[in-house]
Amino acid sequence: MKKVVLFLSWFLLMATTSNAQVKFYYGPKVGYKANSLSINRGDLMLYPKGYVTLGVFGRIMIKDFIIQPELMYNYSELYEGSVTFDPVNIINLNGVVSINHSIALPIYLGYQFVGRNNFNMRANVGPIVHFNIDDFIESMYQEWNYRFMNLGAALNIGVDIYRFTFDICYSMGLTNAIKGGVVLNSNIHPGERHNADTDRLNTFSITLGYRFGK
Repeated sequence: MKKVVLFLSWFLLMATTSNAQVKFYYGPKVGYKANSLSINRGDLMLYPKGYVTLGVFGRIMIKDFIIQPELMYNYSELYEGSVTFDPVNIINLNGVVSINHSIALPIYLGYQFVGRNNFNMRANVGPIVHFNIDDFIESMYQEWNYRFMNLGAALNIGVDIYRFTFDICYSMGLTNAIKGGVVLNSNIHPGERHNADTDRLNTFSITLGYRFGK
């Protein structure tokens, strides 16, 4: 975090003390996002499905350096499947057990390594914060609580063609997404709590946007 603050301070100092032209862009984004929520249990398998992401972004450029915050709304579905609670009993499920609504707030720091009139390429990295709108989830076989906030680290590669923006982003979860583990509701081991110590939220997204400004 200290390195991020130092970088932002250097960035703002550069903007105020140099003769570099400062550019500002903003606009909407929409796309597809897939997430991977892994739980380190052989007898519990949760399958996240792809979902929609949409929101807005802003981009400050000083020469070829970039600061780009975004505010994105995400919709996802979580499926259960092939759940084994003990060596004898195997339950095969194939249904939606959770519909999750969340907000993502990434702050990218990057560099534009190709800059032409109608074609630009850039690479960004930075922290991302996920805010889960939904809290308590209960299905026929288990229940759990999402943490309100999860932290991650994101890498983004982007291309600008005229005023359209294309971005591919991968985010690696740094904190757990489920609070207190998963509790079984089945008749096999009712009330048993499964530790979810590797439930990191990793995401992959492809988005299309349109930028205003100059």
